[in-house]
Amino acid sequence: MNDKAIKPPYTSYKSFESLIAELRSHDVLPDVIDRSLGLLRKRSGSEQAALIATLKWFKFIDNDGARTKLLDEYIAADEAQSKSMLKAMIEESYSALTNGTFNLKSATTQQMTDKFREYEISGSTLGKCISFFLAASRDAGIQVSPHVKAPTVSPTTKRKAKPSLATPTIPAAPDQTHHDRKHTAKTHDDSMISIPIPIAGKDGAIILPKGMTDRQWTSVVKMIEFIINNYRETMADEEAEAADAEKDEPS
Repeated sequence: MNDKAIKPPYTSYKSFESLIAELRSHDVLPDVIDRSLGLLRKRSGSEQAALIATLKWFKFIDNDGARTKLLDEYIAADEAQSKSMLKAMIEESYSALTNGTFNLKSATTQQMTDKFREYEISGSTLGKCISFFLAASRDAGIQVSPHVKAPTVSPTTKRKAKPSLATPTIPAAPDQTHHDRKHTAKTHDDSMISIPIPIAGKDGAIILPKGMTDRQWTSVVKMIEFIINNYRETMADEEAEAADAEKDEPS
């Protein structure tokens, strides 16, 4: 297969088409295609990375982002020529799928998924890669099995939505009075107090208004417990998403 350091295109095919159309609209092409370009800056960071990876996959730019002669020729090509060039690029870059050793014309979704797993990709990135391949192949006139559909992410692997704190179901709080907390509280300014929270190797604190009533203290204890418990879960999800993105993003 292609160099595994470069993942197969995982951007949407429409996003790729849009970028090519924008490049064609410029009289002068940039020497280097990187995130500093205006046509990329208006896109999200993840989309920028995915588009740059796609250009590298098709050898439109080198590893340093410098545009190649192939990109110049593709931009200058008319509709028929660009379709022919796209077909050739797909057949070359996805050679393991198009060289006749894989049943591309009659494969199933599972067979296609297993083949793409050889690029060491998984999860939502896997589905995006297959979606791009199917759309690009259709545009290039490459026959692909009608039994292949882009796989969807299993519901069990989806990230949980961050909880809304507007109307929470507040759990029961431990029996603790505001007098116990005031014992360790320190004055933060004229109207606030800072309650230190000792954490191994780190310092933490909760800042609250002074002069709260017993009822307010009880409400605060319940709310803090709810927020901390739920934020811990969502923070773990964010760390996992960042790790997946770092793993999937081409170097």
